This record gives sequence, structure tokens and C-alpha cells, in this order.
Amino acid sequence: MPKINAVLLAGGKSRRFGNLDKALLPFAGTTLIEYIASNLNNFFNQVIIIGSKDKYSFIDGVKVYEDIYKDKGPLAGIYTGLYFSETNYNFICGCDMPFLESNYFSYLEGILKRKNKAEIVVPEYNGFLEPLAALYHYSLLKKVQNEILNDNLRVKSFYANAEKVILSEAMLEEKFKLEKLFFNLNYPKDLDNALKYLEGGDKIE
Repeated sequence: MPKINAVLLAGGKSRRFGNLDKALLPFAGTTLIEYIASNLNNFFNQVIIIGSKDKYSFIDGVKVYEDIYKDKGPLAGIYTGLYFSETNYNFICGCDMPFLESNYFSYLEGILKRKNKAEIVVPEYNGFLEPLAALYHYSLLKKVQNEILNDNLRVKSFYANAEKVILSEAMLEEKFKLEKLFFNLNYPKDLDNALKYLEGGDKIE
């Protein structure tokens, strides 16, 4: 199986978190971004962080690149990650899903072995696609760039004409606890719920 890199989009200040940099929030004895980067490093060939070099170059074992297109949101992060990565396939995620796990990464890799023409392998959860927990092929680079240049900045704007494999929620829930796997840190109260998962729970009451 060819090597796969991981691209971690650091994002910026979050209004929901009082204009704090969510990536640098304390989490599990480290910072949120270091925690996620460490999990990614345990599986993928190389971890690439898209964000400020001034903020994130202290993190061991990663490469840091700044957005090629500034102030264009996550789509620009996807473009920058694909541009600088040296692998054909890349797992791309945000900095707010701390419980994406190696078993899930391995499952995605297994899908590629059977669907080797796919440009996107994306999961479905709660009736929606999760574009920042998905695999992307380098061949998408030009499509993503075109959407940015046309100021069509929806994260899934380039999906229409791409070869996609959509992993249905029904398929995934047979193998994973999706409530935890795709748990998203959107609000300060979510940090308390995340701690319950860190303490070993698989469900939040």
C-alpha cells in the first residue's frame, strides 16, 4: 500500500471559544493540536500542519506550512496540504476532532485497496458528510484551486465531479462508536465532555 500523509488544519481563533486559538487549548496534558498530531503520527507517513509557522513550529515530528491562499478558510487548507504533500493520498482533518483513531485510519486504508480509483473517501455521520475526516487524492489539486479562485469556498465545493466513495453511517456504526469517533469540539462545554471520553467512557450521558 502506498504511503499516506496526514494534513491537519490548525484553523485560527474561534469566536465560540472567546477568540482563543482552539488548537492551543490545554488538552490531555498537552495542547489539542499536539494531541491530535501525535495520534496521526502513530499511523501516517508524515503529518503536515497547515497554520502559522510562528505558532506551531514547536511541535515535534511535523512539517508546518502556511496557507498559499490567505483568509479562504478550510478549502485553502486542503489545497495547501495537497500542494505540499509528497504522497498521492492524504488524510485531511481539522483541529476539533480529537478522537479519530488508528482503527479508523486503517479502515480507510483498506477501502483504498478495494477502491483504488477513488479521489475522495469520506464518511457520513448524522446525515451529513464529514469532509474533514476524509482521504483525498493529489489529483484534486486543480479542482480545489479552481473553486478557491472562483471564491466558492464551501469545503465540499469540489466534490461534484470527483470520484467519491461515501462511507455510510450504517456501515461505519458496525465498526466504530461514531459518537466518540466524530466528536467535535465546537463550544467550551465540549471540553468537559471530551474529558469524560479521555477518562475511558464511550458514551456521554
